[in-house]
Amino acid sequence: MLKSLLTPPAKKPRLSEMQIARKYPRYRTQVIISIFVGYMGYYFVRNTTSILSGILKMSATEIGLITCASYIAYGISKFVSGLISDESNSKIFLPLGLFLSGIVNIFIGVVPTVITSIWLFTILYLINGWLQGMGWPPGARTLVYWFGNKERITYGTIWNLSHNFGGAIAPLLAGAGLALAGSDPLAQARAAYWFPGIIVCIMAIVIYFIQEDTPESVGLPPIEEYKSEEYRQSDQSKLQEDAVALEMSMGEIIKTYILPNKKLMWSSLYAALVYILRYGIVSWTPKFLATSTQDGGKGISAAAGMGGFSFFEIGGIAGMLIAGWLSAKLFKNSKPLTNVACLVVTIVLLIAYWFVPAGPAYMFVDFVILIGLGASIYGPIMMVGLYAMELVPKAAAGAAAGLSGTFSYVGGATVATLVIGIIVDNLGWGVAFIVFGVSGILAIICTLLSRDKSLEYWDN
Repeated sequence: MLKSLLTPPAKKPRLSEMQIARKYPRYRTQVIISIFVGYMGYYFVRNTTSILSGILKMSATEIGLITCASYIAYGISKFVSGLISDESNSKIFLPLGLFLSGIVNIFIGVVPTVITSIWLFTILYLINGWLQGMGWPPGARTLVYWFGNKERITYGTIWNLSHNFGGAIAPLLAGAGLALAGSDPLAQARAAYWFPGIIVCIMAIVIYFIQEDTPESVGLPPIEEYKSEEYRQSDQSKLQEDAVALEMSMGEIIKTYILPNKKLMWSSLYAALVYILRYGIVSWTPKFLATSTQDGGKGISAAAGMGGFSFFEIGGIAGMLIAGWLSAKLFKNSKPLTNVACLVVTIVLLIAYWFVPAGPAYMFVDFVILIGLGASIYGPIMMVGLYAMELVPKAAAGAAAGLSGTFSYVGGATVATLVIGIIVDNLGWGVAFIVFGVSGILAIICTLLSRDKSLEYWDN
């Protein structure tokens, strides 16, 4: 039954030229809104435990265990969902995962024993992580089917901003849940799960009515035909490769275009390293800021710690826009060179974040640095999936994005949550910052090794 539900819709008869000219822009606007709002919704119910890390009465190791379970499940699901998404109807796939993730969060919030049992909490967060993996691949599929090569960095940047809008709004929704629950701490924490869960279930229903699978599914020509003037002569071999890949089974695509692709593998290793930075900072910022100065933290209030989470995400909005401009204009579509520029800034800001004196008097400085870190890290984060899609034929876009996601979460987010949690409890925050710095340096090396100059437009 599920297979029939997810089966891509058949191609509809081609519309007239007048209808195509009128409807193509409208549908493109619809789908970019759909994947933006849809993926933003996934973030409303993804990192709630990290947001509450300064409030929940748990050790760093326990919080790391719960979030790590979610990220491992998410990473594996992202690859599996990528494979399924490439052969599924994104109109169904995208909102289905969002709706089910909302249901799981409602369950965490309304069942009293979940939030007080580490193992039950971990199991449900693992399920939530798997469902979260259904968000990225249909968005990647939408980008490659509805937007041309040269405009994809622009629309990809717009789509990736959903990370940051979702991440910045999530603490506000969690805070609204806290306010709705009165003064009981346990009821407050539970409300921080069920309230966003209800919101995303409603969002999923709306997304279903505005998302579309491919241009052909609504009677429109493929993007290569609609935007034919954007494709250079040198793009023809890529178009031919896309056509060949469309006739292959998913197993053949993996053997031909995924596993032997060394640049994709280097890019995936880079993804793991840059995700150590992303989640190492965003997951632990609330706890690091709220931890007393005697224990190596910044000695700021728990509420301010939650604010730091939002400031990091807000910085990411500017960072993605800047990185998109740098990639398109200065580096001529070279995502690896853009990554290097951003990561150098990241390493400098990490040093500043650690060495700025602790205490409420320096809270403003910490927040400014977090905005800068969000800006410098989210540029490279945006490039992870976009670059993976460029390294393979269109039919393998979801699988490639899913593979990079698996490395990002099974490798990167695992270190950033569970490993960093153990390090903080046993070795202190200073060692955690050393891990972040080394990760940044190795990420620079890996992204340079993944560079494919044939994808760059230096001759234009």
